[in-house]
Amino acid sequence: MTVKRMMTISLVLLMLAGLLFVIGCETEEVDDAVEEDEVIDTEVVVGSKEYTEQLVLGQIAIYALEHHGIPTVDETGLGGTSMVREALEAGDVDLYWEYTGTALISILGHDEAITDPQECYDVVTETDIEENQIVWLDYTPFNNTYTIMMRQEDADELGIESISDLANAINEGVEAPEPGEWNLASDHEYTIRDDGYPGLQELYNFEFEEALPMDAGIVYDSLKEGDVSVSMGYATDGRIAAYELVNLEDDKNFHPVYNCAPTLREETLQELPQIADILNPIAHALDSEMMAAMNMKVDIDGDLPSEVAEEWLLEEGFIE
Repeated sequence: MTVKRMMTISLVLLMLAGLLFVIGCETEEVDDAVEEDEVIDTEVVVGSKEYTEQLVLGQIAIYALEHHGIPTVDETGLGGTSMVREALEAGDVDLYWEYTGTALISILGHDEAITDPQECYDVVTETDIEENQIVWLDYTPFNNTYTIMMRQEDADELGIESISDLANAINEGVEAPEPGEWNLASDHEYTIRDDGYPGLQELYNFEFEEALPMDAGIVYDSLKEGDVSVSMGYATDGRIAAYELVNLEDDKNFHPVYNCAPTLREETLQELPQIADILNPIAHALDSEMMAAMNMKVDIDGDLPSEVAEEWLLEEGFIE
């Protein structure tokens, strides 16, 4: 074979190799484009409980899923824990954010509170998937546990820093601040939960003169305005600082930890596994300071939960 013929064959082979490379790249680009343009027909129904933090978290999930091409139906603000959880189990809701302590005591029926976040999460996730086929995604750094609050001025004047201090004051007949009796503002759920009002009085061995059930959004205003002397609340609520209230130390560790995580049925995650990839990084970013700030924007500044959720997701780079 002549040198000239060998050079010709080599040139042809190089041209064929280049052509195959181009075709391969074009095929890969087409495959990527198909994956990016994939249409998801399944709608994810996002629910939530009725109070501010839950409304914000629900909207965060909605915006994040929609941004990644997963259509959603907004069913946020459904009601209390039992209503939303029942809707999830029945398939009327596909996803909502739940708290580990709530699941431990109120949903799964454990008698003892767990105060370590990881331990509580592990118990809840293992039990819920085994018994109910409910999956928990990653949990948030923030712990929105129940809290017992007083006005800062009253607590300072009476030297009350903990729930034990409060119990001692009541048992010793210390005169109550406004309205002149030791009464408690509480949302309806807390008055009946095992990890709420009844168990609190039993553990700390005291009794309020009266418990006043009311909507969750009113308890802070009732305490601020002097309609009650004590109120329950949620640790990450922005109104605590804004209204000059103080959380009393739960020195006997009565309330379980309440880290939050998206929950969904196992079948939903199997159909749309990308939900975990979308929401897990978001959960990791939700610390107490951020959550309290978002709650305050709704409760104090009057912003809509949807506005607050979208703004936060944009600021943190989760959506564009």
